[in-house]
Amino acid sequence: MSMQRRLRLLIVRSLSSLFPGYFGAVAARTFLRPRRTMRHHRWASPFEGSTLAMIDLDEVRVPVWRKGSGSPVLLIHGWEQDHDALDGFVQPLLDASYSVVAFDLPAHGAATGEEAPLPLMARAITAVAESVGPLHGVVAHSVGGAMTVLAARHFGLQTGKAVLIGAPSGARAYALAQGSRQGLSRRALARMEAKISAALDEPLEHYRVDLSLQALDLDLLLIHAKNDSVVPFADATANATAGNTASMWLDDGGHNRLLGDAAVIRKAVAFLGGE
Repeated sequence: MSMQRRLRLLIVRSLSSLFPGYFGAVAARTFLRPRRTMRHHRWASPFEGSTLAMIDLDEVRVPVWRKGSGSPVLLIHGWEQDHDALDGFVQPLLDASYSVVAFDLPAHGAATGEEAPLPLMARAITAVAESVGPLHGVVAHSVGGAMTVLAARHFGLQTGKAVLIGAPSGARAYALAQGSRQGLSRRALARMEAKISAALDEPLEHYRVDLSLQALDLDLLLIHAKNDSVVPFADATANATAGNTASMWLDDGGHNRLLGDAAVIRKAVAFLGGE
């Protein structure tokens, strides 16, 4: 860690100890309101020639891209990303005779909205799945993986197979880790958690991926890098306590580089195919 970053974290920790309410509220907004950033895309136009549909959910419009004519596999991106994040899976899935469906979560990419509370993202996943017919499977990254589990347990998502890449084990741990990386003090973290729970109308602790997986009948593949600095590897091992679970642990890959790893893509496609 650079000296400049250490100094910044020290300043934030000191100020957030003095003003926990202000810093906690700012961090809560960050958890609920994704930034729309310009992203670098590894693959050139993988959805060229796809069909585009729009789904209305409450006051949000969600764009959905579909390519191919086989049984659909749904790609679900992570926080502050968009449907292009999993572009590397598109052609291998098409080559395996699936159709590929991708979309932008509310308040992400080309979707409308400013906030992306957890239940809204989960409902969007279910709505997209229902719009394309019975799913063969899901490939989801990070928060998208957590919301896939929430959608399956509470919002009627139907899928037989799921590949979760870098998925957290629970929303509370993910939020607190996010706040800690920003340098928040314990008092500010507590205020942040309270603000998020109030916005969701229920405790953040209720959103547990590991416990939900144990209650679901999913054919599951977990993929995680041991050096993931966003979602700790311990989250992966907690999720792996679910019943019908396969795993692929990598020493290197971080949080996002896994999405462009050829071995990860091959493993996911082979798993969806029953291997």
